[in-house]
Amino acid sequence: MKYTLSFLLAVMTQLSFTQESAPAIAKVHYEFKHVNDSTQLDQFIRDETVTYLNQQGSYYTSYSTKRMQEEVKRQMEGPGFDGTLTITKRSTPSSSSYLLDANQNKMTEVISVASDNFAIPQSYPTQDWEMLGEHKEIGGYNCQNAKTTFKGRTYIAWFTTELPFSYGPWKLHGLPGLILDARDTKNEVIFAYAGFDKIEDGKTSVALPQNVITTTAEEVKKIQEAFKANPQAYMQAQSGKNRTISVGSSGNMAVVRSSSGSGGGSPVGALDPSKIKSFNISKDDKYKPSKVTNNPIELTP
Repeated sequence: MKYTLSFLLAVMTQLSFTQESAPAIAKVHYEFKHVNDSTQLDQFIRDETVTYLNQQGSYYTSYSTKRMQEEVKRQMEGPGFDGTLTITKRSTPSSSSYLLDANQNKMTEVISVASDNFAIPQSYPTQDWEMLGEHKEIGGYNCQNAKTTFKGRTYIAWFTTELPFSYGPWKLHGLPGLILDARDTKNEVIFAYAGFDKIEDGKTSVALPQNVITTTAEEVKKIQEAFKANPQAYMQAQSGKNRTISVGSSGNMAVVRSSSGSGGGSPVGALDPSKIKSFNISKDDKYKPSKVTNNPIELTP
């Protein structure tokens, strides 16, 4: 099965944040599901996502790439590593992330194309929540529910005041506690709680990624189309990124090499990419999302 170069690059590229904002003090994980094709209601796009938190804002992004990076590191550091990486694809990492800045009342969407990040300033989302009064326990936290209609969908969210963050998954926020679970009333968009962790390293910030390029949605669309038409040419056109990536004729194998230089650095951080001889990617037979999207998350502007 053939996979795009963007997926391979996503696996090999580490996410790093700027240090302009206050450090993140916690993160909440979600299992994200989206029935993107209304003709196949039993199939859905799946992703592990995470929201980094502090009292001033939140950064929601895919965590599936991080999991794949961890698997790459585990295999490469194993005593029996022979140069061949094997990854099973069980999710579809989203290319969009969202930074909510409550102090400045603004939101920024970050769209990833290969290893490049593009920032698109957008209006700050707001939701008018109605408290419903029901209670239940999620992940050991006492939660209560609330309802809102946003972007054409009605969402039921479960939040806990035991975690005093007024944020949650995606663009949902504004409740007097952290949203642990949110889903629309048709169960077509689901953010299910998958864990909460404190962050004490002082290195992870609620901020835009490093070297992000601020632009417009129209320009990003052109860039995405150019990359889709010719990934290799796109990568060669990126100045300062000293790497060569080729996809083998078998479709599911890529040979990844990185040349020396001070440009982009190693795409796998401290790991030595020269040790990688081949990259085999298989797909979980149980994960078969539709390639057609006629049921977007946002049904209205």
